[in-house]
Amino acid sequence: MYFSLPYYRDAGQLPGPLPDQNEIERATRTLPKRSDYGGRLVVIRDKYVVKYGPLVTENEGYTLCFLEKRLNIPAPRLYAMYRDHDIVYIVMEYIPSISLGIAWPSLTEANKHSIARQLRYIFDQMRALSSPGFYGSVNRGPVPHRYFFSREKDPAITGPFQTEEEFGKAIALRSKTMWSESNGHSFLSDYLGRHLPLALRNHPPVLTHGDLSRENVLVRKVINSVTNEEEYKVAALVDWEAAGWYPSHWEYSHIFPLLQWIDDWPAYVEKILDPLPLEGAMMRVVFSDLEF
Repeated sequence: MYFSLPYYRDAGQLPGPLPDQNEIERATRTLPKRSDYGGRLVVIRDKYVVKYGPLVTENEGYTLCFLEKRLNIPAPRLYAMYRDHDIVYIVMEYIPSISLGIAWPSLTEANKHSIARQLRYIFDQMRALSSPGFYGSVNRGPVPHRYFFSREKDPAITGPFQTEEEFGKAIALRSKTMWSESNGHSFLSDYLGRHLPLALRNHPPVLTHGDLSRENVLVRKVINSVTNEEEYKVAALVDWEAAGWYPSHWEYSHIFPLLQWIDDWPAYVEKILDPLPLEGAMMRVVFSDLEF
């Protein structure tokens, strides 16, 4: 889904007047942010969340609109998106909740299984969407992930790509470019160039969030109307900045190198997403090279 900026949702669909620049800049209630985009994530009047910064891109806004149009999953609604002095501002729905990361230590096994089932249903819906036949953003643009960044905007690195082999070659080329820019050389980068495009194949493009972590899952307590017991409901999946059409292994394999293995969360990830240990191991190699 593509639209030109500025974008403003119809006033009749808003929970109140949109915040102006002064209100946004003066906001004191901030939310923790997973990635460093040089800006802030602020709550305004318990109605809006505004994400802005020099490295914020439009992709998250486009993705939220795409989700609202194509799926029925818990995600914030986009209310506005615009640029001011070359800074992107994304104004989203505020959803009262806490992060799963905060809630996890106090959850019962029954709570954890319930949340995992809810997340499994969400990701199954996403993955069931018809493949668009390319790898890239939801608006058919470049792959919205830092592994595909190119200062020269080289399409061989940025995409979008028609084949998974091109997708793999792009990662290897990005690695080679990064090492070249730092006046270094990586033999591991050479290895990726020789083997990555063929090691990861036969994975069709599927709609992918791209950063499944407990911090990006919001939950809230509810009372079961049948048992009258307290339960947790997934309120929203947030932080869609890197979402797009990726190879079907990416949702799992991309987070595999980040799993800490200090509690039971990795085991529950396997209930949410089909585990792909071989693809995960290959992406750990990619991670060790590109995250130097």
